[in-house]
Amino acid sequence: MIEIKNISRKLGNFGLENVSFNIEKGSVVAFVGDNGAGKTTTIKALFGELKLDSGEILIDGEDLFKNNNLSKVAFFPDSNNVPLDIKVHEYLHYICAANNMNKERTELSIDNVYRLLELRPYKDKRIKELSSGWKKKAIMASVLVRSPEYIIFDEPTANVDVESKLYFMDIFKLLSKVGITILITSHIIEELQELANYLVLIKKGQIVYSNNFDKSKEHIMDVYKRHMNEPIKDLHILRDLYSKKDKK
Repeated sequence: MIEIKNISRKLGNFGLENVSFNIEKGSVVAFVGDNGAGKTTTIKALFGELKLDSGEILIDGEDLFKNNNLSKVAFFPDSNNVPLDIKVHEYLHYICAANNMNKERTELSIDNVYRLLELRPYKDKRIKELSSGWKKKAIMASVLVRSPEYIIFDEPTANVDVESKLYFMDIFKLLSKVGITILITSHIIEELQELANYLVLIKKGQIVYSNNFDKSKEHIMDVYKRHMNEPIKDLHILRDLYSKKDKK
């Protein structure tokens, strides 16, 4: 389990304020918030990329930086945050080497992700030469090749075609079935609705909702509206615009 306990960090006029929630083993957590709400900042803290003013993050009951705990966690980044000039097979070998995987495990793991993601025909392509969907698959391969226990996905299906999106949904479900713990940030509520069994809402650097989620009984959009949605205050302006048009 990952425990995020009362973490705070002031960043100019914005920051995280006593953010707390747990990522239980085997769960699929939907981490939802508007742009600038604090999702990315929280993820940076989770990977030790941000010095906290207060609070702590524990992995399986231990400090984030003890006993190589960070090696249990992998991050699926935006496609602009990977080395685009490198070939797919070079990137995967680099990831394996960075994680101290021996030659036998490296070759077996790379072969497995090639087969799983149907990437073998593209292994000699530079990542920048791939379509958006195949680029995302290459990134997925770099995540899965080291068999992490926890995976953080940041907008994993953004800008991909329908076929690739459906493929990724199947991968997420398969990962969940084999007990891999997942946290997903996404603005595509329909996908989160299908996948998540835990929901966290963040607004202006604060957690406003954190609870188990049963897709058969509720909808993420309804929970979002109750805790996050602010109605348009100046709706009368729109009425005035159209009423003036009718008077002409």
